[in-house]
Amino acid sequence: MHWAARQHFDRRSGTLLGWGLGLLAVAAGLLIWLGYLLLAPYTVHSYSYDLECDSPVADSHFRSSSPRCGSARDWPELMLILALSVPPAVAGTALCVSGSTRKQTSAHVFAVIEMQKSEERLRNKQDEQGR
Repeated sequence: MHWAARQHFDRRSGTLLGWGLGLLAVAAGLLIWLGYLLLAPYTVHSYSYDLECDSPVADSHFRSSSPRCGSARDWPELMLILALSVPPAVAGTALCVSGSTRKQTSAHVFAVIEMQKSEERLRNKQDEQGR
């Protein structure tokens, strides 16, 4: 009976942990994309020419020398990516903590049960020998 309950509990814990890791991977992907957009130089294509622009972080005043560069990578768009990464990061962290805590709790409870059974067997054995 205990073994089936433990397997079910561990399976649900593993599911929670898996969803949490998946959401953390999504958040990490968004943050890596944001980092790339902030750190990588880029090119603005126009009809007559291509304009090479520095990355937004490398620019000394966080403003590009050309107005075309500034409009190509606006800060609100970059902050939107950051804002989109927060909910999956928070939810993923919560699910990972919940899943790992459930696994540890399950292992502890069943270890206590096994210790109680072992003590009970030892008491029964001592009672039989004492008679």
